[in-house]
Amino acid sequence: MARDLIDLDLARAIPPLSNRGVYIISPLAPVHIINPFAREFKLRFPTAPPLTNLLSTISNGPPKRWDTILLIYPRLSPDVLPFLMRKGWITQLRQFYFVRIPRRIKLACIDTVSPEEKRAAEDAAEDEILVDPYKASREQLKWIKKLAEEGGLTGRGRMFLRLTKYFDGKSAKEKILRREQVDRSELEAMVEVFRKAGGIVVAEHW
Repeated sequence: MARDLIDLDLARAIPPLSNRGVYIISPLAPVHIINPFAREFKLRFPTAPPLTNLLSTISNGPPKRWDTILLIYPRLSPDVLPFLMRKGWITQLRQFYFVRIPRRIKLACIDTVSPEEKRAAEDAAEDEILVDPYKASREQLKWIKKLAEEGGLTGRGRMFLRLTKYFDGKSAKEKILRREQVDRSELEAMVEVFRKAGGIVVAEHW
């Protein structure tokens, strides 16, 4: 039923909400009705700050996790987040990943027998984003494994290899956490290690 409603444009999918999620003012927020909606919001959540104050706090500065908003407004009802999501005022800023193969990894995987072949390979090798690591070629799999070795195949490197199929720019961090049952802090630590090494590109969008 939910899928049918979404297909008929009578409902929209909302990812699981979390206080650790990052939420921003939706680019599609219905700002033309902010005054009547602000009154509705005040009636529904009398202990909350005025809607305009809350939206201003959310939008000012870098994107914030919802638990940061709760620290600023400790009396904020837990129903505020799902309410604003349902009404289209805020949306979740999600994190996506791509695998990037640095030039050094490509060069380390080249088997050459002559100086001329080696120079030609060095001239041709460039950093490369893998569009679909799940369907990586044999050569690309070799690059991925070599990249993972830099993180240690007994620790973060193993996690990198296990999760590479999700690093296609389409699978959000929350999807990875939900499907693979990995610890959030461990995933974030692994991503940071490989990001600094040039092996992961992080993108954020709604």
